[in-house]
Amino acid sequence: MLNVLFGSISRYCGFIIDSIRRDFQSRYQSSFLGALWLILQPVAMISVYTLVFSSLMRARMPDMSTPFAYSIYLCSGVLTWGLFTETLNGLVNVFLNNANILKKLNFPRICLPIIVSVSSLINFLIILALFVLFMVVSGTFPGWIFFAIIPVLLVQMIFTVGLGVILGVMNVFMRDVRKFVAILLQFWFGLRP
Repeated sequence: MLNVLFGSISRYCGFIIDSIRRDFQSRYQSSFLGALWLILQPVAMISVYTLVFSSLMRARMPDMSTPFAYSIYLCSGVLTWGLFTETLNGLVNVFLNNANILKKLNFPRICLPIIVSVSSLINFLIILALFVLFMVVSGTFPGWIFFAIIPVLLVQMIFTVGLGVILGVMNVFMRDVRKFVAILLQFWFGLRP
């Protein structure tokens, strides 16, 4: 079963790559600053957290001497949460947003969740690179332990894709699912550690 799945995905690899490229082009095409918004948003978030929590509130982490520790702690959680919500929201709507393609073209349906997930992951990796650059410049990069994020992100993406596909299929039959997920994510954001 998995061989058939991976075989069909590899045959439609060009379709997946072109769709991801088209998604990024359409996302920033009509804006004046274009893809620069992809960089400005995380830079603004990191700057605000650093200014508010490090300078104004002087929040500190226990056993950490750097003034940036608390803002780095917050940013790391918000960045991974952003990956989760962007991927989940995209997957909840993926089948409805691509209904015309689904009716006209014959391709493995698993390609659509892959397109949404990879697009969100690329967006996250760009933001993460800026965050790592901030940690390096501020002298707070943790070293090799940083790469422990890879298995954690893998588990998070598997969970998100599984949940998103289930909710996306449910959303085809009950359109209230999308609105319910939006409310659920607001509560989930407040309840997470």
